[in-house]
Amino acid sequence: MNTFTERAITGAMRLIARGLGAGRLQTSASGVEHIPTRGPALLVARHYHHLFDGIALFATLGRPFHILVTLDWAESAFVRRFMEMTTRIAHWPVILRRDALCRGDQRQRRSAFSAADVFRYKRKAMRESVELLVQGRMLVIFPEGYPNIDPHYTPKSADGEMLPFKSGFVAIAAAAEKRCRQKLPLIPVGFRYTTGKKWTVHVKFGASLSAGDFVSRGALAKTLERDVARLSDVSPPS
Repeated sequence: MNTFTERAITGAMRLIARGLGAGRLQTSASGVEHIPTRGPALLVARHYHHLFDGIALFATLGRPFHILVTLDWAESAFVRRFMEMTTRIAHWPVILRRDALCRGDQRQRRSAFSAADVFRYKRKAMRESVELLVQGRMLVIFPEGYPNIDPHYTPKSADGEMLPFKSGFVAIAAAAEKRCRQKLPLIPVGFRYTTGKKWTVHVKFGASLSAGDFVSRGALAKTLERDVARLSDVSPPS
């Protein structure tokens, strides 16, 4: 993707995000100095709202970024094709949540995907995520897998609940570091929401960590989990 195309796509997505948030969401941010102005970075974020989290990031981040997203909620072939086309244009990697597809309730059985698709999408998302970082781009990942507010299924039952982080993002970071032969900044991102006449959110970026500074992937995932919870003013998963 050349610079002109990337700028055009980013500009269009910012306009769409601004339109979706107009009159509905007010955003503020702190810790933006932790975001590198260039080079690869992996943003590890809390997932609270299925739509507003992304809109808030567009409002606070000055440089282009990509988001690892899931599409297992798509219930028709048309929606699946449209969303796959959209994410392909934006260069947003796509994964499918196996637990979402295998829950067995009637609503999830209408998904346009099947459990057999999970591994293929996971492998492709891993490859694309690493490639984006190797190219010096910024990638956002929500390791909880589910938001608190979602018109589709979520296992969360409380407003301040956080799910334990899945460690797939650490594998992405380690693979990117190996390819780049340099440390990759992993930046924790917290969201603090309040509601009133309209939603307000404060996005807080923390100091970066590096996969190579930890003895295990599990230790890194746990540390980032605690950092994201602290930045979001919620308790970390027990």
